Amino acid sequence: MGTTFTHLLAANYTRAHRAALGWLGNEQEAHEVAQEALLRAYRARDRYDPSRPFYPWLRRIIRNACVDARRRGRHRALTGLDEARVASTAPDPSERVETADAVAHLRAAMEELSPEHREILVLRHFEDLSYAEIAEILGVAQGTVMSRLYRARKALAHRMEEDR
Repeated sequence: MGTTFTHLLAANYTRAHRAALGWLGNEQEAHEVAQEALLRAYRARDRYDPSRPFYPWLRRIIRNACVDARRRGRHRALTGLDEARVASTAPDPSERVETADAVAHLRAAMEELSPEHREILVLRHFEDLSYAEIAEILGVAQGTVMSRLYRARKALAHRMEEDR
């Protein structure tokens, strides 16, 4: 299983990095935490059940590594919503300033959310996972995913409106 498992980890690095970036926001820190998570997964490879999907198992390890990084204080600020992801393709500088302000506003609002709300939003909107994939990762029913996502979006909208 060693070589195959190593290939699974390598094939999922980009997803691991994207997940960590959604949680932590800082590119360099996300890179470090993604690598740490893959190392943890490799060390725990004997606990992986090959009859189950790989990524949800790995995603739990990534999440725990991100939570640990935040707890250790390595996490600086949520910056994962960078201008490159949401910037207008128009070259107008005033639009860039408006976009930067909107990104900063969104970052601040995301940072104020509970970890549960932030996680469900990251899974759906940063990682672009389906409800079924999110349900598998969180170990809940799809209906629960939908209701949690609804509440998280509502909390985010409330935070953004509150900060205006």
